[in-house]
Amino acid sequence: MKPARFHDIRDKVLAGVDHVFAEPVRLTFFEAKKLDPSRLQIEIEAVLRTGGGTVSNVSGGQSQSWRTRITAQKAELHVNRANYTGPALRQGDIVRALSRPGEPRFEVLHVDDRGHSRLVIELGEA
Repeated sequence: MKPARFHDIRDKVLAGVDHVFAEPVRLTFFEAKKLDPSRLQIEIEAVLRTGGGTVSNVSGGQSQSWRTRITAQKAELHVNRANYTGPALRQGDIVRALSRPGEPRFEVLHVDDRGHSRLVIELGEA
């Protein structure tokens, strides 16, 4: 792969962002809901973003009359592609935020690996 002229600048910008916003996370890999022995657990630093949760009823509305409600919190993990040497992340793998109170766990829902700067991992509640 031949690098583009902007790759050096891109790498410096990503390093600056990660220096300020990245936090330690543990990646645990699963296959068919069991630990995957071919992909060993690793710890990396990446940018973990969690949004405010929304509460809605099962039909998607915001009605308070429903007793059954689902809390969904959007979360994404942004991993610097240039620095990541671990196994490929897949749906069902687990991300644990090591520097947050209670070390919350998130399940990998989707991996967007098409960007040239970051792997963007969509996360849900584990």
